[in-house]
Amino acid sequence: METLQDGPLGGLVSAPSLREQARQVIRGMIITGQMQPDQLYSVPRLAADLRVSATPVREALLDLEREGLLEAVRNRGFRVVSLSLHELNDIFAIRLLLEVPSVGDIAQDGLSTERLHELHQLAEVTLQTAEAGDLIAFLDADLKFHVQLIATLGNPCLAKLVETLRDRVRLHGFASGSPREFLTRSAKEHFKLLDYISRRDRSGAEATIRQHLERSRGVWGDNIAHGANAGTLNDSS
Repeated sequence: METLQDGPLGGLVSAPSLREQARQVIRGMIITGQMQPDQLYSVPRLAADLRVSATPVREALLDLEREGLLEAVRNRGFRVVSLSLHELNDIFAIRLLLEVPSVGDIAQDGLSTERLHELHQLAEVTLQTAEAGDLIAFLDADLKFHVQLIATLGNPCLAKLVETLRDRVRLHGFASGSPREFLTRSAKEHFKLLDYISRRDRSGAEATIRQHLERSRGVWGDNIAHGANAGTLNDSS
């Protein structure tokens, strides 16, 4: 069976299908800046780079287009969707509206000991990958933490929307030079958030997630405003 084992980023052979493997690898290439908004990417070129047939690559690109990470250019290929400062602020405004009250509801209702343990394990992985400077692993662990936290509300549409919005923000600022200080500080805030949730402190949980989001908006916004390319994320906040 054809795999992506020898492709960029080491491949993701544990994924359930070639289409999903290709989606994850291409998503990683977008997030790390290996794919840039000012370039066109054809299906044959990407298929050759990934050492896989064109069909799963085409399907993966269409999936990423639906997620808002790529846009199709008729008869030419795909390109990474750029993100303006105005769009970034709009996305964070939506995230604040969604995630702050959602986290408040989670804290108010409480979580089982088992669920809290699972989230603590994800928080540990996020911190470990941040301290190691493993960008892709950090971003995946961070996304999984937040999506699984929101998923405890039992609303899969909300969890998917949060996932999509978070991916949209990551289109700028990261590449090989990951800012460990920012990543580590962000990862440590997960434990503070879980502490408030475990104590069913709604106001504390809401204040923590709000601060978490606003700090992230400041970092991403500074880099877009200063025209930073991927890999030069300012760690000034």
